[in-house]
Amino acid sequence: MDLSSQVGIQLREIRKNKRMSLEELANISSVSKLTLGKIERGETNPTLNILWKICRGLNIPLVSLLSFEENVEVHRFGADYQLAGQNNDWFVEPLFRTNGTEWYRSCIEPNSEYSEYHLAGSEEIVLVLNGQLEMKVGEKNHQLNQWDVIKFNGEELHTYINRSNEKVHLMQSLTYTTP
Repeated sequence: MDLSSQVGIQLREIRKNKRMSLEELANISSVSKLTLGKIERGETNPTLNILWKICRGLNIPLVSLLSFEENVEVHRFGADYQLAGQNNDWFVEPLFRTNGTEWYRSCIEPNSEYSEYHLAGSEEIVLVLNGQLEMKVGEKNHQLNQWDVIKFNGEELHTYINRSNEKVHLMQSLTYTTP
């Protein structure tokens, strides 16, 4: 099953379990009813920004929209699902969810930046796999090099900044105090 279909099926199931109409979800997520319908039918491949809006509106982790059914999972580099940022300069591959922690592999394109925030009570950890990354968390900037790790409150607005001419790859975990 492709990612668009999987996300659509999961979204419809979560929305119905919450006894919520498409219109109600549109109001709390700031995503149009038309777009939500297309996502649920698997007719569109939503951007990462749209998925974050939906998840914040539903107060659910991002990987809730993805189903992982295997006991043993292998995610080959570059072969798994990728969610793209609005400008295609930020890519995230959802990997696993274990004990309330989501694991992602991500990449930020050269000379670009991407901002986001997560649900209240979330904690994010970022490991820089190559190159240099500038992380702005709230109003404070942090310069990170290969193998550096940063931990911060995920609900605070944070920005990944790549000022180099090379892609920077990251490993991320996102933990929620309420699953």
